[in-house]
Amino acid sequence: MPHVIIRGENGRRHEVDFGDAELTVSLHASAETVEIAIDADDPDRPSHKRRFALVNIPRHLFSKAMADLARKR
Repeated sequence: MPHVIIRGENGRRHEVDFGDAELTVSLHASAETVEIAIDADDPDRPSHKRRFALVNIPRHLFSKAMADLARKR
């Protein structure tokens, strides 16, 4: 079951549970950041209750993580 959990600056935990919904995952990169967007296909939900997660990561950290993963294989 796909889900995302983050902890905000205030220490509160925020969770998005995608359940069995169809997911759309998109990746956008600029010179400085990588953005990962995960969106559940929920046609029956109102737009203000859409399940989604948006993550922006500094590109150098994303590249390092991918390189570390490639070296493990």
